[in-house]
Amino acid sequence: MKAPLVSVIMPLRNAASFVEDAIRSVLAQTESDLELIVVDDASSDGSGDLVRAFSDGRLRLLRGESPLNAAGARNLALAEARGEFVAFLDADDFAERDRLERQIRFLRQIPGVAVVASEVTLMDEKGARLGKAFPSRRADEIPATLLFENCLALSSVMAWRADLLPFRPEFAPAEDYDLWMRLAHAGGFAILPKALTHYRMHGGSVSASQPEKMRAAVARIHAAQLAVLGFREAPPIHCLFAAWPLDAGAAQLAEAEAWLLALGSANERHGAYARAPFQRVLAARWFSICLDSWLLGWPVWSVYHRSPLAVPTFRRRAHLLRRLLPQRLRQR
Repeated sequence: MKAPLVSVIMPLRNAASFVEDAIRSVLAQTESDLELIVVDDASSDGSGDLVRAFSDGRLRLLRGESPLNAAGARNLALAEARGEFVAFLDADDFAERDRLERQIRFLRQIPGVAVVASEVTLMDEKGARLGKAFPSRRADEIPATLLFENCLALSSVMAWRADLLPFRPEFAPAEDYDLWMRLAHAGGFAILPKALTHYRMHGGSVSASQPEKMRAAVARIHAAQLAVLGFREAPPIHCLFAAWPLDAGAAQLAEAEAWLLALGSANERHGAYARAPFQRVLAARWFSICLDSWLLGWPVWSVYHRSPLAVPTFRRRAHLLRRLLPQRLRQR
């Protein structure tokens, strides 16, 4: 039996409200040489019956003998995947019709790229659009960005099957972030500047329902990355960089600057990341947290520009002015 070009992996656990749309979005792809491997992870809401109702021969339904969690379900599917490429899609999301075609073409045309993701369209539980997320960024900046946050949406990812590693369930529900960390220096990453997946936000998602477990897993991932730079642990300030608090004070802003400078110095010593993109990521992160510290008022302008981290382009100055001027006027 001829192997398909691409294997699409979909873990399924109690997603009866969404899984049919997810499956249809895969089976309707413009790239039809595919197999869709759905792993029913001990669903109890009839999700498996909905999958079995599809008659398309490209669809394979697997079921674990015991609950696997999403990482275990994906690993089971990876072991069964026959495609040259592997794409991921969660059962509560759905893909644009040309997603697979675009990503396969990109991986074939751009040497050295092991993993390609895309921007995503956020939607609520009922499918209403909420905006975009996981923005495209320069490929050489993705490894350094992963030091601060998971910047790849798993449901938008495609990779060469030969380049993938198994997910580690002990890092659930951040097992995808852990995988990107382990692949970051082995092969290139890319994020296409087009939303090819619709990503559903709802309270039943694993990340939303297990916030403490998510924070603990992310902290371990940060610690592992910082160890490469010679740090024994991640300071509390590091976890704030992915979502800087609007109520941060001047002391926190100073602490953030000092930590970013320390990271830059550590990379100069250890050479863990390419120097130029690492410095650009630090500069962008410094600008971002200053921008989000607008409640501190006009002093932020001086704090930003006095820092060795500042790269004050015209666009950044304009953004900062738009945030700070209204606050300045209110203080008069």
